This record gives sequence, C-alpha cells and structure tokens, in this order.
Amino acid sequence: MQIRKAGPLDISAIVHLLVDMHNNAEVPLSPIHSEILVAKVNEVIHRGVVFVAMKENMLIGSIGGKVMSDWWAENKYLSDLWLYVSPDHRKSSAGIELIKNFKNVGNEAKIPVRLGHIFSGDIDRKDKLFEKSGFKKVGSVFVEV
Repeated sequence: MQIRKAGPLDISAIVHLLVDMHNNAEVPLSPIHSEILVAKVNEVIHRGVVFVAMKENMLIGSIGGKVMSDWWAENKYLSDLWLYVSPDHRKSSAGIELIKNFKNVGNEAKIPVRLGHIFSGDIDRKDKLFEKSGFKKVGSVFVEV
C-alpha cells in the first residue's frame, strides 16, 4: 500500500469513493449533486490537502480537508471534509496512515488538526481509529430523522 498526495487525475476515483461513502451512511442523506461533489473535490485538491491510499493501482481510501477557523475566532486549524477507506480494506493500515499524513501537514503548518464524522457507516470503529491516532472525542451531533 502507498499513501501519496492526490492530484487532479485522482478526482474521478475520489468522487467514486465518496459516492460509496455516501451510500454507506447510517442515516438518510440529501442526494448527491454531482457537479457540487466534483467541484468540492477539485477545490480541496487545489486549495487544501488530499491524500489517497493506493493498493495495486487502485484507490482504497482518501482523506481530504482544508484550513479553517471557528466562526468566532481567527485561529486556524486543519479540518477534514472526508476520510473514507473502502470496507474491504478497513483491516489494513490505510486509515491510520492517511490520518498520520494529514496530521503531519497540520504539524508542519503549526496548526491543530480536527477530524470528525457525522453520517459515516461504522461509527464506533471510526471513533476508535481517531482515538488510536491521538484525538479526543468532543461533543455530539444530533439530527432529526
């Protein structure tokens, strides 16, 4: 398995992966608007941070995010917009390695990193992955269903 920064030629594969992530959500979600999804992946590749996990020239996972700030402050942090590893590869080190590379970008920029997940499948497993990677769970999100 190889972890590398994503480039423009990865957009289609990342979009396909994120559609899979959307389809595996544990709660009903708004339908994907393909133009918005492709534009956001393109934006994050060019103005943010995106890593991909590759195995035998196949994309098996990705993390992408941007530098942001809280609505009440100027201090910056690196926040993920997505982290997804295909179900067949969740027992690999792909998730840990994607997070490690993402954290390294924040560390090099001397800004904290925030990871989150709201709708993803396998929520408890992802919590454990984040905790194993050195993050502390803070807060909850509630949705009307």
